[in-house]
Amino acid sequence: MFNPKTSNEITQTINSQPENLSVNVSVLDKLVSLAGELVLTRNQLVQSILSEDLDQIGKASQRVDLVTSEIQTSIMSTRMQPVGTILSRYKQIVHEMSTNQGKAVELNIEGEEVELDKTIIELISDPITHLVKNAVDHGIEMPDARLEAGKSNPAIVNLKTYHEAGQVFIEISDDGAGIDLSQISAKLIERGTYTENEIKEMPDSELIKTILEPGFSLSEEASKDSGLGIGLDVVNTNLTKLGGTLDIKSTVGKGTTVRVKLPLTLAIIPSLIVLSGSERFTIPQVSLVELVRIPPEQVKSRIEKVDNASVIRLRNELLPLLRLSDVLEMPKFFKDSSGGLKHDQRELIHDRRSKSVDDLQKEDELDEFETENRSKNDRRSSTESAVNIVVVNAGEVNYGIVVDALLDSEEIVVKPLGYHLRDVSSYAGATILGDGKSALILDIVGISNLMSLRSVKDTARQRIIEKKIEKGRHDKSLLVVKNAATEYFALPLGLISRLEKINRNEIEAPGGQLSIKYRGANLLLFKIEDTARVAPIEDVESPYVIVFQHEEREVGVLVSGILDTIDTSIEIDDKTFRQPGILGSAHMMDQTTMLLDLHELVG
Repeated sequence: MFNPKTSNEITQTINSQPENLSVNVSVLDKLVSLAGELVLTRNQLVQSILSEDLDQIGKASQRVDLVTSEIQTSIMSTRMQPVGTILSRYKQIVHEMSTNQGKAVELNIEGEEVELDKTIIELISDPITHLVKNAVDHGIEMPDARLEAGKSNPAIVNLKTYHEAGQVFIEISDDGAGIDLSQISAKLIERGTYTENEIKEMPDSELIKTILEPGFSLSEEASKDSGLGIGLDVVNTNLTKLGGTLDIKSTVGKGTTVRVKLPLTLAIIPSLIVLSGSERFTIPQVSLVELVRIPPEQVKSRIEKVDNASVIRLRNELLPLLRLSDVLEMPKFFKDSSGGLKHDQRELIHDRRSKSVDDLQKEDELDEFETENRSKNDRRSSTESAVNIVVVNAGEVNYGIVVDALLDSEEIVVKPLGYHLRDVSSYAGATILGDGKSALILDIVGISNLMSLRSVKDTARQRIIEKKIEKGRHDKSLLVVKNAATEYFALPLGLISRLEKINRNEIEAPGGQLSIKYRGANLLLFKIEDTARVAPIEDVESPYVIVFQHEEREVGVLVSGILDTIDTSIEIDDKTFRQPGILGSAHMMDQTTMLLDLHELVG
């Protein structure tokens, strides 16, 4: 049975003494030789300091650095063990499982000589066991089914380990039935996780990764052989805590390949040191994606607000954005013109430190206030007011962490957290920096789980559209919506008063007329299919209402979803699809889109 470990348990295991460790004598001889070199270099450094010879001090320091690096490499090699110590046991596991299930399965192992840190080997044993059992139990078909499909018996499961780009890869592949994406889609719809249309728009590579979501299983019941009841999400989470990743590729009828990527060691890791307030923290470089610095004048335009959260648009992708001081509940500071630290009273990353937003009742008053203050001593005009963002990866989620400063890169030694901090999910351990002071190591996955991060692309796009509607757009700007899953419609943004997302349970039908309680009154609702010959609205939990002014009153048109806004001067075909409620059609968003006549729909 797979036994998941917490981040702190992993860190403590890293630093615990192994019971037995086999070390080559040549490695020990080299360590003794290097220890002698270090003593000689120390003596040279002491003499240079006593004589105050700066040139010799510099040379001795360089020699100390060189010898220390060689000692580090040699000591780390004593922890390196061949992965064959755990791979060999899988042949017996596969033999027992195939015998119990009446299958003929052969396990091929490659790369038993590849070396990994002993701690990582111990921690990946259970996840790899789970993946191998899963391949035999759920991947390999019964002999009769294989013969019918023209496949040979015995079936083949390959377990391959190799080095690449300074990391270790473990691949578990089989020539079984593969993963049927249609079964995944049906299961996701059954669970209510995604709608049918969302699944259709999802790339295959993204769809197959949904099997890593908590609680997902294609089996009706857990198998005692593979332990699938635990779920691949646990395997993925624990590999991620080790700094590893898990990737799945599958072809129906041909088989599945699961690829695990791992760092060579966890005892000493390269990390980025960042500053938040007056405290320093380290982020393992294995979790780093990139560093982004936003100039002061671009902060308001590049950092956007979605509901109560902040996001950053990075190469057409929207990433959740967290301020480290908020995550760790620390005081927030900023640098003033003299370089001193002052308390930052902003609630949001892109807000100015000035009058409270609660004190400003109107949006136009806020805009006027900010414009006035920008022309004065706005702290955002200072170069110190640039926003530093560390983009990190937590398994399937990328997100940005806002820090006060990026300090340096340094190899750190991982130390376990004390007993009283073992349940703090924000930290993966601690370390001692070069100046002798301690710093906490951030747990990127733990922070992601703590803040309940998820993809905000759809939500962000809808909020941005709503913002455009509130401000008003020119006639060439169109809002693209959907009614049925496969039918798109467009309408001018300038006609829309507001866009409201409602719950379908709020809809009433007194006298056969749809309506909802809206701002202290009843808002009449109309469906596109009531007037136009189109497919009925898709059954969704939270449809949208397009609110607009019609004959001195507000009414609404129901749609199932909001897609995008388009600024275009398209040519409208006013003949092919012209009918009541439909002005015509045009080609946009890679398909035929019908243009709505809102007033005709409700007239």
